[in-house]
Amino acid sequence: MVEAKVVDLLQGQEGFRWKGHTQLDVREEPVQFTPGFQPFALVQCQPPAVVTALSLHSEWKLVAFGTSHGFGVYDYQQKNNVLIKCTLNPSDQLALEGPLSRVKSIKKSLRQSFRRIRRSRVSLRKHHVNNPSKLQEANARLEAELAEMELAPVQRKIEARSSDDSFTGLVRTLYFADTFLSDSSHNTPSLWAGTNGGCVFAYMLRLPAAEQRANEPVTAHPSKEIQLMHRAPVVGVVVLDGHGAPLPEPLEVAHDLARSPEMHGSHHLVVVSEEQFKVFTLPKVSSKMKLKLTAVDGSRVRRVGVAWFGSNRNEDYSESGLVFLTNQGDVHVVSLPHVKMQVQYPCIRREDVSGIASCVFTKHGQGFYLISPSEFERFSLSTRFLVEPRCLVEAPHHLGTSNQHRAEHDGSTSAHRTAQHSENTESAARCVMEHALLNDEKVLQEIQKSLEGDQTSFLENNVKNAVA
Repeated sequence: MVEAKVVDLLQGQEGFRWKGHTQLDVREEPVQFTPGFQPFALVQCQPPAVVTALSLHSEWKLVAFGTSHGFGVYDYQQKNNVLIKCTLNPSDQLALEGPLSRVKSIKKSLRQSFRRIRRSRVSLRKHHVNNPSKLQEANARLEAELAEMELAPVQRKIEARSSDDSFTGLVRTLYFADTFLSDSSHNTPSLWAGTNGGCVFAYMLRLPAAEQRANEPVTAHPSKEIQLMHRAPVVGVVVLDGHGAPLPEPLEVAHDLARSPEMHGSHHLVVVSEEQFKVFTLPKVSSKMKLKLTAVDGSRVRRVGVAWFGSNRNEDYSESGLVFLTNQGDVHVVSLPHVKMQVQYPCIRREDVSGIASCVFTKHGQGFYLISPSEFERFSLSTRFLVEPRCLVEAPHHLGTSNQHRAEHDGSTSAHRTAQHSENTESAARCVMEHALLNDEKVLQEIQKSLEGDQTSFLENNVKNAVA
């Protein structure tokens, strides 16, 4: 029997009615599974929308999930719900109509774009100067001011997104972290959730002691809430330890596969939106630094991940960084904790929307993305972990005794194959010899000297014959 739990993300809010497909029915009778991975718990979100974010903490026995209506935390040791949070905005009616109402969303986006164009034209008319003399005077003053001051890099003007845009409550990222939320002396487990409307929720988790973990419930309490100014979608959240390094995977720390995080220094929170990277101090959550992306080159972050880049000369040295993919198909590496742009490489064609949407990064600086529905391509940004085959496939050896009857029956065919095999072997050996000769400078010099000597002797013989 697989125990199923239904999570009502709307929490009984009135005025919302789901117009999409109904939820899947759970079998009430026992189910037999084949050997291998087998489910032992099932969580069904209501409304039954697509799961847009997922995070697992194996040491705490917790899993967090998010949809376009909210997010929740499930305790798979006690098999009960820990937290349910509705992020749905009252204007997000499209989030309740299911995936069949994309046409309405496109119409609404076009309508909003035309409104922005009209507003910009009206503002230009208001600031337009009709008098040519006044216009010349304004231009002269502007040129004088520009000549006296140093110009900053040109940046695009980014308009703040309206809170009435569709799917602002869609959860884009979930992140578990053991960091400082209440004060700088006591670290506590926490959950961070980022939405499509530029909002970040932080919840403090209280876990019982190990000996009482199976009996006492896990509780969650709201702690922080961050609202980005431009309301750009939050695609990633990372917590840096006292050394400025990302928090390692807890399972690797438990098995001595990674060093423990530094808990004595101050921690920092890195919020990655589609438009910029912003660093906050913890536990005060005050802005410290930021790196603009959309305002500089116009691109937007689509996928992001944390990577460790190891040295190919010193195995004990490594650096951490953020790897992200833009809507232009370019891969960037940002240093941590100072969020400085390091390198940029073209990776995926900008027209390949499915490839950009399916891209994932590994912790060693590699990545995968789909080049077709059944094929993926692998790339690497690390000098230690290269994309190359490190294996040897041995061909099976055919014994003559086992295929004696078949060889007698097809004697001519076998002889032909043997002759062809010998010819292929000779040609392969000839190619190897030619490659070795052509790549050896000493051999080439000797060949050149012999050719020059032969040419000289040939000319001398011709001269002698002509004189005679």
